[in-house]
Amino acid sequence: MKTLTPFARILLVVLGLQSPAAATAETSWEKAIEAVEAKSSEYFDYAFELGSGYPGTALNGIGSDRHICAITGRMLGFHDEIHEAENFDSPAMTTDADPFALMEHSVFLDAWVASARTALGMTETQRKSLWNLECPGKHGIPTTAFIDDPELQGDFSVDGERLMVYGDIDLGFYERFVEALDKNPAVTEVSLGSAGGNVMGALLSGLEIRKRGLSTTLYGPCYSACPLVFMGGESRTIWMGPGPHLGFHRVYTPAGEVPLDDEVYRHLSEYMVAMGVDPVPVLGWMMRSGMKEMYEPALDDFCAPKVATWVQRIC
Repeated sequence: MKTLTPFARILLVVLGLQSPAAATAETSWEKAIEAVEAKSSEYFDYAFELGSGYPGTALNGIGSDRHICAITGRMLGFHDEIHEAENFDSPAMTTDADPFALMEHSVFLDAWVASARTALGMTETQRKSLWNLECPGKHGIPTTAFIDDPELQGDFSVDGERLMVYGDIDLGFYERFVEALDKNPAVTEVSLGSAGGNVMGALLSGLEIRKRGLSTTLYGPCYSACPLVFMGGESRTIWMGPGPHLGFHRVYTPAGEVPLDDEVYRHLSEYMVAMGVDPVPVLGWMMRSGMKEMYEPALDDFCAPKVATWVQRIC
């Protein structure tokens, strides 16, 4: 087994997690966050002394996808599965070190802090949904770590004027979505992260967003039926950073893929036109992948057809 890097050992000591059976308290996570913030500041100051400039937004979120899986995995008890995601080497702070590499590591540590604070603010259901959507099969995490929980549903939480929607678009999603909006009339933005699911529920939710004049943005990867909900926003924003992905594939039912000449694609086209989106490239993206695959266009592909109305640093 790979030995722990110095950074990973520090975290385990701070968290009180020297053994996989140990429990994690939120106060321990706060101590870990403080320790990583201090280490990030140390790297930043030293890199600046050596001549590195400010990184700006070019490195925003670097390593976040890996960090969020390592952190939520540990919170969910996947201690062995996250071994590779959790361990990384820290560059030595020496006078002959590359200043930019040190600054990059400072931003990398800041992304760990942001990921930890995000995970702490999630419900247990949100953490499980995030784990299933973003982690198994990536960062050395085995696909067998997928949480097969039939009770796991799309989860809704409010952060100020933003409704965060995370998880599958299952049967009953639309009704729960409307209920969440009705309970929170101050909401102006819907932030999405989902592996998709029920097409009709996605269309109804997108229409509801447009009817209420809300905007949409991404909270994480948005796959399958989820982009249909995203298109419902009056403005549709993608920020560079962790998880800004839209993924497409063909429509399918329990019986298999829906034929390409099925009227469902006409309904999808009509919906996109009504949302101000050019359906031609979107339908082309869907055709490129079967029901068990996912096609993820480049972020700049979303500008011309108005799938997104604003993509940071792109359009």
